[in-house]
Amino acid sequence: MPDQRHPHPGRRTIVASMLLAVTAQLLLLIAVVVISRHFTTAIAAIALAAVVIGAAVGTSALGLARISRHLDQEQQRLVCALTDPVTGLPVRRIAEEAIADTDPDIILTVALADVDLLHDINHGPGGHAAGDRYLAETGRRLQQAAIDGDIVARLGGDEFVLITRRTPQQVTGSLVAALAAPTAVAGFVRPIEVSVGISQLPGSDPHQLLGCASLAMFTAKDRGTRIEVYDPDRDGLPLPHGVRPTVRRRDRRPATRRSGSHPSSGRLLSFDEAEAAGFDGTGRDGDPRFPYTADDLPPQTTSTLDKDGDLA
Repeated sequence: MPDQRHPHPGRRTIVASMLLAVTAQLLLLIAVVVISRHFTTAIAAIALAAVVIGAAVGTSALGLARISRHLDQEQQRLVCALTDPVTGLPVRRIAEEAIADTDPDIILTVALADVDLLHDINHGPGGHAAGDRYLAETGRRLQQAAIDGDIVARLGGDEFVLITRRTPQQVTGSLVAALAAPTAVAGFVRPIEVSVGISQLPGSDPHQLLGCASLAMFTAKDRGTRIEVYDPDRDGLPLPHGVRPTVRRRDRRPATRRSGSHPSSGRLLSFDEAEAAGFDGTGRDGDPRFPYTADDLPPQTTSTLDKDGDLA
């Protein structure tokens, strides 16, 4: 993608040309005055013609500078249009073009990540600003799971994608490591909760690759398994291009997580509350991805919660 920090590469050359043209005009004008006093009219006419030519060159340089400035502005608008303002990641168009531009003989792996329970964060402490910070942190973690040559993009809403040539097993390992630690949102510790579907197919067809990954992602969400690799016998086939599903599945809540850890219906405890309750900060079941909530407080502590759910 174009770099917004650097000016158009020809701008310095154009500015230098403008300065030279103006200098040339001044020198030639002086020459006309001097020559007209000492030499023939013909020589003065030649000098005057040179001044006119210099003026034309200067005018052209000014026009080129305006064109350069316009190109810079259009370049900046293009960068903004192709960059998600919340996460700083490329947008869906970049991801789809990257897949479409891949040689069909090259196998791509696509991991589609859907943020779970973003609605709860947007309507909790901190509101949508907290939700935006959570999305930005999720994007940063996905970038940590990427290597050189990979592409991480925000598809829109609560969906992200990682495109790579690595195997699904390698991508799974990178994602588990990158998403393991919790994050702080609006003064509360939250795990990075995402459901991920991974597909591996030849490149050049973004609809097929993203569609298969999306089906695997919904399987992971339904089963509470966090990450699933696409299986056509289990997940089915993507809908034909341009066909919309009759039932919206986007807002589906994830099933109970496996491996002994589960989301809690209780309010997440802040750092101070967890410390006051005597917790060591490692998380429920020793897993930092699942922080303590009000449900984890001992009965005598729970009874001291005030009507707003805070420690009295």
